[in-house]
Amino acid sequence: MLCLTGLGAILGIPMILAAVFAPLMGPMFGLQALKGPCPWCGVGVSTIANARDFACHGCGKRIAVKHREFVTAG
Repeated sequence: MLCLTGLGAILGIPMILAAVFAPLMGPMFGLQALKGPCPWCGVGVSTIANARDFACHGCGKRIAVKHREFVTAG
């Protein structure tokens, strides 16, 4: 209801849009993304910063993330 007032439309609508799109902005701009070569096969891979491990899209082997670096898992 506040968005229907003059002040609410000026301030409220941009704030609502920012809140909706904020979770998408980090991955979209690559913020906190880790990039580098796969320790198994050397293919370039990337992941989000808080991932513990993931599979390489080149060789399919598991890659662990330790101290913001890619290492072989298991």
